[in-house]
Amino acid sequence: MSHRPNYGTFDLFTPEEFSINIYYCISYTYLIDRIQMLITFFENIMVTTPTYKRVMKPKPTTCVAAKSTYRVSQNGYFTLYDSTNKPYLAFCDFESDPGFSWTLIESLSRTNAATSTFRKSFHYNAPANECTPNWSKYRLSKAKMTALKGSALSTHFHVTCNFDNQGEKGLVNHQDYLRVSFCAYDHLLASRNTWTCAIVDYINIRGHSCNLSYAKKNCGRFSVPDTVDSEGVFGSYYRFNPHFSCTSNITSTTNWWIGGAYYD
Repeated sequence: MSHRPNYGTFDLFTPEEFSINIYYCISYTYLIDRIQMLITFFENIMVTTPTYKRVMKPKPTTCVAAKSTYRVSQNGYFTLYDSTNKPYLAFCDFESDPGFSWTLIESLSRTNAATSTFRKSFHYNAPANECTPNWSKYRLSKAKMTALKGSALSTHFHVTCNFDNQGEKGLVNHQDYLRVSFCAYDHLLASRNTWTCAIVDYINIRGHSCNLSYAKKNCGRFSVPDTVDSEGVFGSYYRFNPHFSCTSNITSTTNWWIGGAYYD
């Protein structure tokens, strides 16, 4: 009697069962592979995607900076910041001189300009109505003026007459006007015991004018006919000429500014 070897028992797959299990095996492997690819993809995103931070524009300390910060081109009152980062209201002129922006630092009527308080130079701290800019009695503190002048954007100062009478829209003309570069004269806020000569960009007094290109040749000493003895112009009105527009009547105003060129 022959005996068949006992090889154990086996579960045999039918062709259909075999193909289904092979499919499951392939599908599972494919799924694991795709999951790993997704994990790698998101890990790369986390590593390479840049982070974005909100960048605040610097607070404007001059009207030159305010023009860029506030994206404006018309004159008006704007918030500036002093050296302690405190805000204050200032009047800005963007329209009188193409390419320049100006910050008002003082405006006085003829009556107020002739008082002892405001005959003092800008070396003295004599603020007036800093919180409420106006045209008849207004002056910034020495600290605010110093911060304005110290800005890299401030390159000039200039003086106008009766700016308020022109609707605050900029100068109609440049009669009775002065503009000086800090490079040529850097003593606007300094204490001076003696008179100092300076080359000006442009000066006009009662229609008589001189500019930098002729300064050395014709304007070593700028003279104007029909002057009043010891006549004061642009301030220190001990004596004044009624034909000079800053002093033509008691409400006429003299306006001082610090500013510089802007680049859009």
